[in-house]
Amino acid sequence: MFTTTKPVNDYELLQQFKSFLVAHKEQIEAYPDLETYVANAHAGFYFTPLQTDKIPARYNRVIKQLTSSDYHQLTKMLKL
Repeated sequence: MFTTTKPVNDYELLQQFKSFLVAHKEQIEAYPDLETYVANAHAGFYFTPLQTDKIPARYNRVIKQLTSSDYHQLTKMLKL
């Protein structure tokens, strides 16, 4: 009846989050910076100022651990 799932470590989750960001690069470019995009898409508002897909809750653990230097590195990775 119940299935067991393998727990995802933080590194794997970060890699998945990076893939999510790459897939939503066009939406990110509409914001002034990546940090603003994450704050708006993660905040849980049903209405955001721009048409933005909500970031899935499974990334909450990674988002809470991101620092400003992490956002800078992600911005460089996405070439924003």
